Amino acid sequence: MMNTKQRGFSLIEVLFAVSFLVMVGVAMATLNATASRLITGTEIRVEAQALNEQALAFVALQRRTMGSEFATNYSGCITGTKGPKTCYVYCPPTQVDVSCTLTPTRKATTLGINKLQYVPSVLIKTTGTKYTVIATTSWGSGINRQITASQLIQ
Repeated sequence: MMNTKQRGFSLIEVLFAVSFLVMVGVAMATLNATASRLITGTEIRVEAQALNEQALAFVALQRRTMGSEFATNYSGCITGTKGPKTCYVYCPPTQVDVSCTLTPTRKATTLGINKLQYVPSVLIKTTGTKYTVIATTSWGSGINRQITASQLIQ
């Protein structure tokens, strides 16, 4: 009797190898999509936080340079006895030599590669000579579409 060796792979082995490669490919594609979504979400939140910091710094600078006139010049933005008054900070993103503005009129700004419109707003509460500034930047619609930061300025 002659001893013969089989050469090649059986159908079961080939099917197992192909199915394994397909599963690995699907897992890699899912991981890539999830990472891309996380990176985009992080970019949006970093841009919104930067706008909050910019708004807080602008209000603090205005308070420092105006002194006692701050309350008079921005009386429409400071919360008093008539309830909260939200104002909006707008700093032109493409013109660094133009100053920011603080107005009661809502104005959106577009940043980043995603071209989202962000709306940075501030709420200024007074307690004597100190002010609590609450900056909130929102984008899009739905839940978890805003970031808030606050600062106490004198």
